Amino acid sequence: MTERPQIPDPPYEGGCLCGAVRYRLNARPQTMNACHCDACKKMSGGTNLLIITAPRAAFEHLSGEVQRFRRTAESGRQSDVVRCATCGTRLWHEPQSAPIVVIAAGTLDDPSWVVPASHGWVEKASPAAIMQDDAVKFEGQVTRDLQMAAFQKIYGDGT
Repeated sequence: MTERPQIPDPPYEGGCLCGAVRYRLNARPQTMNACHCDACKKMSGGTNLLIITAPRAAFEHLSGEVQRFRRTAESGRQSDVVRCATCGTRLWHEPQSAPIVVIAAGTLDDPSWVVPASHGWVEKASPAAIMQDDAVKFEGQVTRDLQMAAFQKIYGDGT
């Protein structure tokens, strides 16, 4: 079984590499997922992109200029990808199909508690990627409902 740290109580704060952009999340995550698709690997520069999702209404962009670009996934769904206008750090994205925010976990001030409950696109995973034994693994795109179910199974509802 994977050793998992406790999820701290919100709020959670984060920002970009240069410090110009700051944000705050005022709600517990709904999911913690590692995406191994080609786009996430390219946008993160790593073996995967570790993300947390939460209601967009609980998210605050506190400071700093950002740049947005609209990306269309293989599924046809679109998301606004948000980066720091100064240093280019990918911070979060906002799917057009749902009122959620998807935060790149590495941009949190303290990402030490983010251990994915699920992994998507495992058939595209790099041999160097680490997958926890108890995480749910999916081929292809993982729906939010399945990500949320995996998160609830491992982390419960936070009470």
